[in-house]
Amino acid sequence: MEKSDIRLETIGKADPFKVPEGYFENFVIDITSKLPEHPVEKTKTINLWEKVKPWVYMAAMFAGVALTINLFSKESDNRQDIISVYASEGLKLSSSNDIEDFYRYYEDELTKVVYDDTMADLLGDTDVDLP
Repeated sequence: MEKSDIRLETIGKADPFKVPEGYFENFVIDITSKLPEHPVEKTKTINLWEKVKPWVYMAAMFAGVALTINLFSKESDNRQDIISVYASEGLKLSSSNDIEDFYRYYEDELTKVVYDDTMADLLGDTDVDLP
């Protein structure tokens, strides 16, 4: 089988594609007549709650975050009060509330020490003071 050598000079600048006469005159009518009929769907009505719901949820989330931050800041103030009481009066644990406060404070401090040691081991530096 011989390979024919087609060159641009042999083809020329003539357009090889031709459109039948009057093809685009009735094009839209022909296409729309071939399409199936679809009923027009009604638009969905969205009630007010569906529109406002994301904003309400976001406001509730921010309110929860603000209350949580406020709660933890009051807890840290309470902890400082407990520390100052124990530092000024010595370790006088007379009531069950005092004992419970002391153990809660002691557990929190022990947790901080364990966390700092763990983070120092992970970072590979034993002389790191983490906040």
